[in-house]
Amino acid sequence: MSGMVRINTRISKTLNDWLDKRSKETGVPKSTLVFLAIEHYMQQQKAMDMAEGLTSVVEAGKGLESKIDAQLLKQRSESE
Repeated sequence: MSGMVRINTRISKTLNDWLDKRSKETGVPKSTLVFLAIEHYMQQQKAMDMAEGLTSVVEAGKGLESKIDAQLLKQRSESE
């Protein structure tokens, strides 16, 4: 894990107690549990950002579909 930096932060006693318990249960250090939780949160945020981008693409596609439908209707009415 190159490029690692150390940070200091404060957490509630409840979170600390949970981390202590989880660390003992799994044998994973508390710092690693915190690291993994932040990594997981970051991945979720990236996925949400991608989903928002896909939503705009879908909306743009719907607008394009409406324009195509309107153009087809216009062409049909002109040919009749």
